[in-house]
Amino acid sequence: MADPGTPEEKVTANMMHAHARTLVSYWDSRRRTDAVPARADIAAADLRDLLGNLFMLQRHDPSHHVFRLAGTRLCDLHQRELREQNFLSFWRGYDREYMKLLLESVLANAAPGRGYATAETINGDRLDIEMVFTPLASKAGSVDRILGLYQPLQSPDRFHHRPIIRHVLTRILPPVSKLWTLPVTPPPEFPDAANDQ
Repeated sequence: MADPGTPEEKVTANMMHAHARTLVSYWDSRRRTDAVPARADIAAADLRDLLGNLFMLQRHDPSHHVFRLAGTRLCDLHQRELREQNFLSFWRGYDREYMKLLLESVLANAAPGRGYATAETINGDRLDIEMVFTPLASKAGSVDRILGLYQPLQSPDRFHHRPIIRHVLTRILPPVSKLWTLPVTPPPEFPDAANDQ
């Protein structure tokens, strides 16, 4: 394994799946200036190739981010309907707390975040997952929804219809909040030094 500090590892760690890039670009294109897109600004037809892996969460409180919609591939991987289920039920222990903080951070900063996990089936098969979380505003204007992508990084065909029962978080990339800069203040002007000669 390469040293995590080597440039090769950093480049690999920050790469996004093509579907993840598509979702983030689409989300950014639907924004109005600095505002978060509204749920009404999102058209499913625009994301046709991603629909099976897309989901929408609604925040009820910090511990409950409930599936409003879940793509067919996502439901098939878990062998159950996910609508009205708490997304945080995928996670246990510290992973649940970290994921809760990531979702809350995405909403508070009104910026996308990402997570990486290993999903495990009932018989121990594993699959790497990339997740993207983009915030959306409700009709009332509050930022309380997340349009997300659950993207397997390998083919799940080998699972042979065995459900995913466990997720282990491997990495989170929280949103980058807006950078606030102080105004540039010119240096104070001092009178020329007195000539003591």
